[in-house]
Amino acid sequence: MTIHGVVDNDIFPARFGGSQRSFGLARGLARRHRVRMLCVVPNRSEGAADERVAGVELRRRKAWHTSLAWRLEQAKLAPLFAAEAGHRGNAARYAAALAAPPYGSAGGADGAEHPDVLTADLNVSAVLERAKAPLRVYTSHNVEYDRFTHAAPPVAMRASWASRLRAIEQRAVASADFTVVCTDDDAHRMRELYGAGAERFTVIPNGFDETELRAPLPGEREAARAALGFAPDEYVAVFVGADWGPNREALAVLTGRVMPALAGERVKLLVVGTVTRALAGRREPWLVAHGEAAAILPLLHAADAGVNPVLTGGGSNVKVPTYLAAGLAVVTTPFGVRGYAPLEPHVVVAETDDFADALRARPAGHAARAERAPEALGEYAWGRLGERLGEDMERRLRTAAGTKGAA
Repeated sequence: MTIHGVVDNDIFPARFGGSQRSFGLARGLARRHRVRMLCVVPNRSEGAADERVAGVELRRRKAWHTSLAWRLEQAKLAPLFAAEAGHRGNAARYAAALAAPPYGSAGGADGAEHPDVLTADLNVSAVLERAKAPLRVYTSHNVEYDRFTHAAPPVAMRASWASRLRAIEQRAVASADFTVVCTDDDAHRMRELYGAGAERFTVIPNGFDETELRAPLPGEREAARAALGFAPDEYVAVFVGADWGPNREALAVLTGRVMPALAGERVKLLVVGTVTRALAGRREPWLVAHGEAAAILPLLHAADAGVNPVLTGGGSNVKVPTYLAAGLAVVTTPFGVRGYAPLEPHVVVAETDDFADALRARPAGHAARAERAPEALGEYAWGRLGERLGEDMERRLRTAAGTKGAA
């Protein structure tokens, strides 16, 4: 198959949940199929216009309205998805950028490359509405209407914006032959909101980068801990997250309730990612804030457990398989492990009121126990998840071809 996709962010390098999902699935699809992704990026983007990574052809095209939407959200005037209006007006340009053949190669009879499958994220889903691809796919990351109503940024006229977002999401589901969702709960909720049948949804959970994440080799854990100043007898819990509402709420639970209860017990909290912006001015002795990191593996290797005290949000949390893949123990809320039923036996599930006790017990991950990673974890490698998505696409194309032939 030839698969084209459109996203409204740069997916490589993949440094946060959304880009990890988009690139991870594209990489898995590229194992057996030709994959081209158009990344609509802000004007400030420094990425190459054309690049091939792990078998995925990336095309980056700049759009000024993405930066405008960001500025409007910072000014509390409009949410980031206001950029959808600009993307809608440029849908034909995006389609042309995707279809243009690479330099030095020939496309179809009209000079363009015509895909078997066209995928699109929500803000750029207008490209699906007039697409002629045999299979059109809306690649969702959350039930965005619910996510906005539960964790909306502090912008004016939020109720009006929520209604607008629901309409955008409904159009995306209606325009697609099927929608990819992260969890069964997301599929159920979208059917409830938008009336689409169960056959128009495919559940592909969030996963981890099996090409980057692994348990530490001999000496790596000690070196990683020494680099951050952790003593051998200190128990280190790591929280990784981008700067958005549910992660800030989870971090507030850790810094406001969990860690103060463990003060003096040789337990430290390592926070990694842009969510550390919420820690400005904090100087507690048990807190180490690292910020965004190009290489996350050494930071994970410095820890004993990954923590995930999330209480709100959509989709599922990539933290859970990420922590497990690095060999760590995992302490998570019941909400935080949604969508990962096969992994539940391998993590500590605790309500936030019980998090301090869970960490006080100093759980050990499979690396510390000198055991292999849980067998169930392999099904959450992005490469495998992308292959599963490709298999579903092939099945749907065969069904469509058979139906057309019978007619």
